Amino acid sequence: MFLKKAAYSWREWKMVAAQVLVPVTCVTLALLAINYSSELFDDPMLRLTLGEYGRTVVPFSIPGTSRLGQQLSEHLKDSLQAEEQEPREVLGDLEEFLIFRASVEGGGFNERCLVAVSFRDVGERTVTALFNNQAYHSPATALAIVDNLLFKLLCGPHASIVVSNFPQPRSALQAAKDQFNEGRKGFDIALNLLFAMAFLASTFSILAVSERAVQAKHVQFVSGVHVATFWLSALLWDLISFLIPSLLLLVVFKAFDVRAFTRDGHMADTLLLLLLYGWAIIPLMYLMNFFFSGAATAYTRLTIFNILSGIATFLMVTIMRIPAVKLEELSKTLDHVFLVLPNHCLGMAVSSFYENYETRRYCTSSEVAAHYCKKYNIQYQENFYAWSAPGVGRFVASMATSGCAYLILLFLIETNLLQRLRGIFCVFWRRRTLRTRILAPSSDSLLHTPLIIKELSKVYEQQVPLLAVDRISLAVQKGECFGLLGFNGAGKTTTFKMLTGEESLTSGDAFVGGHSISSDVGKVRQRIGYCPQFDALLDHMTGREMLVMYARLRGIPERHIGACVENTLRGLLLEPHANKLLYAMGYPDAHSSLLFTRAVLQLLGVGLCRNTGLNWDMGANANSQPYSPIWHSPAPSGGNKRKLSTGIALIGEPAVIFLDEPSTGMDPVARRLLWDTVARARESGKAIVITSHSMEECEALCTRLAIMVQGQFKCLGSPQHLKSKFGSGYSLRAKVRSEGQQEALEEFKAFVDLTFPGSVLEDEHQGMVHYHLPGQNLSWAKVFGILEKAKEKYSVDDYSVSQISLEQVFLSFAHLQPSATEEGR
Repeated sequence: MFLKKAAYSWREWKMVAAQVLVPVTCVTLALLAINYSSELFDDPMLRLTLGEYGRTVVPFSIPGTSRLGQQLSEHLKDSLQAEEQEPREVLGDLEEFLIFRASVEGGGFNERCLVAVSFRDVGERTVTALFNNQAYHSPATALAIVDNLLFKLLCGPHASIVVSNFPQPRSALQAAKDQFNEGRKGFDIALNLLFAMAFLASTFSILAVSERAVQAKHVQFVSGVHVATFWLSALLWDLISFLIPSLLLLVVFKAFDVRAFTRDGHMADTLLLLLLYGWAIIPLMYLMNFFFSGAATAYTRLTIFNILSGIATFLMVTIMRIPAVKLEELSKTLDHVFLVLPNHCLGMAVSSFYENYETRRYCTSSEVAAHYCKKYNIQYQENFYAWSAPGVGRFVASMATSGCAYLILLFLIETNLLQRLRGIFCVFWRRRTLRTRILAPSSDSLLHTPLIIKELSKVYEQQVPLLAVDRISLAVQKGECFGLLGFNGAGKTTTFKMLTGEESLTSGDAFVGGHSISSDVGKVRQRIGYCPQFDALLDHMTGREMLVMYARLRGIPERHIGACVENTLRGLLLEPHANKLLYAMGYPDAHSSLLFTRAVLQLLGVGLCRNTGLNWDMGANANSQPYSPIWHSPAPSGGNKRKLSTGIALIGEPAVIFLDEPSTGMDPVARRLLWDTVARARESGKAIVITSHSMEECEALCTRLAIMVQGQFKCLGSPQHLKSKFGSGYSLRAKVRSEGQQEALEEFKAFVDLTFPGSVLEDEHQGMVHYHLPGQNLSWAKVFGILEKAKEKYSVDDYSVSQISLEQVFLSFAHLQPSATEEGR
């Protein structure tokens, strides 16, 4: 099982790469954005000049014609034009001019006119700086312009004063507040981490859904795999796969110096949180695979489920915790309810861990910070794994517990224990309904008979209970091939499912090698081989690898596995295709990389064709046919796949072999080869049970037959016995000479009607007639004697008399099987 998972990861390297790159990329981009948006610096120096505001208009008024006024005017114009500002001299009252322009220009005035200058040379000489208070630094800027003007007047045109506003560094309290706000980054990190993990976790369901959908998992169980071995080996490999992106996330946190996750020995704590999440989410993904029948659908919907169960619940609880919302009690209640969801636990644990670290660092950084924390009741935990907030103890315990709980529930479902308990409560009602009478077989018959079925019944619980199998009993001896015939819906496949342990038994029992299916299905499966109705093959493995895997599961010694596999491949003529991947042998619709791609596209809203289901051709010429990796093609022949499925059932020489329509889709040569292989297995002493719609196949292989109608055996015996008992009469075919054909034909027909009362004309075509002759008081000698005497008289060229075929016997039971519409009623 472990090697199977390793082969899957090796062949599906693109998906494995996505498992690693998606979380690492998402978290890296998130940290880049967080660091860029939250980087804190002291405020820079600001020069107080009009150039910081763009091009503005500076009105000024210098009344009179004094020489001083002219000098001031020239210096002002020169300095403003040097800064690309527009000086504008006002003749008259400056303040009235400004009021008028403000009323005319409206809001544009505040953008274009920020300062103004007025000079008065009457009495005392004064220079007045006017400023627009809509600009924050306009008072200091206006004063700087006037100071520069006076300085140039005194010291010359090249003198100047540079005025700057340089804010003081942040105070200890402000720095402490900024440090405290660092804890809010944990929310952003947790949110992006949950989004990345939603995609990663869903990939662990792809193989599980694929194996269950094609029944490969059931065939592995039938071949001897224990439920615990199957799932625990898958869990171990997936945890190793999950460990790789987890370690890379630690590298990313270290590269960005995320102190909460990388300093003070917290790297181990962070890794523990991630691995506990993997321990909880992977069994949950296994558990939810039972809700889906396609891998692409499962991946898409489970990704959406992970996003909703993680991000949505995390946001809900976090927002309700804000005091202004006044829903703190509801937030606590929902937080406890959502503890069963691993995604929610991961988000809350990462956010709380980060917040607790930064809060603790802030509150212990200085006396001012400690006073601030005490004043506003800001709490933190010295023990990061404390149960109460902001400790992460409850989330850690929940993830550890939920992982175990999901595994136990998975084992309960796989072992059908819940259905068995339900069956115990309903046993009295079922016995009364089905009138079950189970006869205890003797110990000698159990030991010497490979397969014994006693009063086996199956009822599907629904609105109207459906009786699929109704008290069938049967014994199959060594070296016997038993054919199970029936129309679609007769109960053949359901019988096989019960005999292989896929479906639970409603009542009755069956024994394989003396072991009961109802109480000892594990030992039963060690003694049976099973070829299901549809190919239960894994597309990421070659035919040889699959046979080697099933040979190991059968317990064949390692030194004999190579020879055993080669014999199987040679016997079924599969050697040319033994080293081909199954998706390379035909149309790769089910290739996991394509399923993964299609699922991502569906998740992103890209329209794709509807999945109609497709079988692939393993033939040698399959690669010559063009295909599209996404669009579906008509279902090709699966002959070589059926041969491989049969080889899997035969490998290891199990005592009882179940073959459900093994020759479906095969060409005549492949079918004949398969018959020879099954015949050799029968001759070696194996007990074989086979279902088929081919009467020729049944006559070639089966020593006994049973025709099943509505879950019951309507007849049972050898092919000849069934034809003799249920196919009474003979089939007559005759051809009349061409000369005077019509007249001779009519005479011959009259002769047959008179000589064989009750005969029925089945067909008439170009001088040939086909009659069904009743079998009462007729023997082969009598029929041939009458026809030989009449041959010359009625111009009969040739004739043949044969027994009724097995197919006609089978069709004679057609009226007993209700139609699909009648069953639906």
